[in-house]
Amino acid sequence: MKKTGLALIVVSTLLLLGGTVGYTVEGTVDDVPTPNVQGLVFFSDDALPGNPASLVINADTNIKWDRDDVFLVIADGGKKKQCDDIAENGGVLSGFDTNSKTCTYGDEGYVAAGDDEVEGLDWRVESGEFFAGIGTKEGVLPEGTELNLDYSINLTLSAAGYLFLIIAEGAGILLLRQQ
Repeated sequence: MKKTGLALIVVSTLLLLGGTVGYTVEGTVDDVPTPNVQGLVFFSDDALPGNPASLVINADTNIKWDRDDVFLVIADGGKKKQCDDIAENGGVLSGFDTNSKTCTYGDEGYVAAGDDEVEGLDWRVESGEFFAGIGTKEGVLPEGTELNLDYSINLTLSAAGYLFLIIAEGAGILLLRQQ
């Protein structure tokens, strides 16, 4: 029992320290095709990787890009479908309500949105299916047809993760004290 208690204390302490310091993953995605329809958002066909451990691990993501004529959004499947339907029906070319904020940068239905390539887009990755979208800003001529992205994902313990590990340490102490 004492060995199990000691092992539980050691492992919990290491995980608490590691979860507090965190771990950062960085990467780059080059040559992402961009739309040249002003205002309207177009989404990737593939879902972004989710965070199945979002209850115990926070995954805070920051995405930056190299052009100031576009904005990025993250949306759930329902919002993606709504925007895809508008785009398939011709978007602004088919009489889409140009006063509407639906599926433009001003739409408040996104999980996260960013229009400043220097500050980027911040998003806490959750479990579920989410999609990245790109739109060209209104009143700005497109600067090209491709975009380069830099991302960083910072993994840390969530509040529930801390609670779980503190309880595990307490259990380890109780096991250590048993005779």
